[in-house]
Amino acid sequence: MNSLKRLFISLKSQVDVIVDDFENHEAVAGVAIKELEEWRGKTRIHQHRLQTLIGQFEASLTELHKEADTWAARAVKTKETDQPKALECVKRMVSAQQQIKTLETQLQNAQSQHAQLAADLNTVQTRLQTLNTQKAVFAARQNRLHLQTALKSGDSNPLAEAQKVFNRWEEAITGAECGYPEPISQDPFADAFAQAEETLELNRILAALAAQTTPSAPKADAGQEH
Repeated sequence: MNSLKRLFISLKSQVDVIVDDFENHEAVAGVAIKELEEWRGKTRIHQHRLQTLIGQFEASLTELHKEADTWAARAVKTKETDQPKALECVKRMVSAQQQIKTLETQLQNAQSQHAQLAADLNTVQTRLQTLNTQKAVFAARQNRLHLQTALKSGDSNPLAEAQKVFNRWEEAITGAECGYPEPISQDPFADAFAQAEETLELNRILAALAAQTTPSAPKADAGQEH
């Protein structure tokens, strides 16, 4: 684990050095995208509030139309029998109609703002999708550039550093393995065969040595008479 941790720290330090030489465009782009996403969220909240307000305007208009019709009918009904009452009904009908005009204007404004927000949100959503795609592509290209720069930096080559870590790991394991002797055999029957075979091999080697060191008989002189 310590070796892997050192590997991570080594690679991270190499990347940090390279990033220091470049503006961190990925981070800057991420901030810009986050700001757009926050704006989109706030706009959706405002749009929802407008939608609620539109619903309230429409409900109020429905009631005002009913109210105006009611006062109009009452004015006609009481015209012949009670002129002052009929005039009061007309007055209330006119008031309701004026409220209707005011609410209709407010409703139109709210609907217009809602439509504009919907168009803006659609534009921002499309743009966010494009920007996120560009961010991913550009980040991949920049990371590749960082890696190529690191690979060409000689002593700071991350691949070489990684290989050194694993070489040291292997050396540590090998050293630990050498510290433990081979287990002693616990099979006397097999040991007897092994000992006999070893003795036979030693005798063969001894015989070969003896044959090499035995002096050969002297050759007779060619001019000596028998």
